[in-house]
Amino acid sequence: MWKNNHWLRRIIITTGILTVGYFLLPFVLTAFARGLIRTDQPVTADLIISLSGDADCLRELKAARLYQQGLARFVLVSGYAYGPDLDTSTASKGYLLSLGTPESNLLAVPGENNTRLEAQNITALMRVRGWSSAIIITSAFHSRRALFTFEQAAPDLQFYSAPVPAEGTNWQPDHWWKRRDAFEITVREFFAWGNTLVTRWK
Repeated sequence: MWKNNHWLRRIIITTGILTVGYFLLPFVLTAFARGLIRTDQPVTADLIISLSGDADCLRELKAARLYQQGLARFVLVSGYAYGPDLDTSTASKGYLLSLGTPESNLLAVPGENNTRLEAQNITALMRVRGWSSAIIITSAFHSRRALFTFEQAAPDLQFYSAPVPAEGTNWQPDHWWKRRDAFEITVREFFAWGNTLVTRWK
């Protein structure tokens, strides 16, 4: 009877696969999200880079703390145009000044709300200044792609990733699909990775 009921075997096997997949899917989705994060061991470098795009200024706060720990002599904040006469780098610089970062060691680079353009502009400045290494600060979900982008922009320079921890932010890798903000951020980052890998700087 079993041999003649091929359809029954297929239903049982398919059901088993779907059941296992259902229970494994959360672990797979979390693993993919965790793969977006890149955190290197603390190192000293020529420069600390705080990338634009954080309305809560957590990136700038971490940059100030790493500077206070003596991990680099200079801090650079990038920004993007926010209206006809305002660039967010100005506000970021002001915040770092309020945290005690000396103005002589602080640079603000008006930029673009685009990681690739930020990387091109900042690495060009690094070469002019003679800097060969930098610590990149960004949000956790953006950290691996940001590091990859800078490495593609300047393979001759050394970069390290020190992202803002995901804890306490609106994005966390665990069960990200259950929270609207985290879902939108994660899906957008996956698509951004796809674009980055497909274009490969062409």
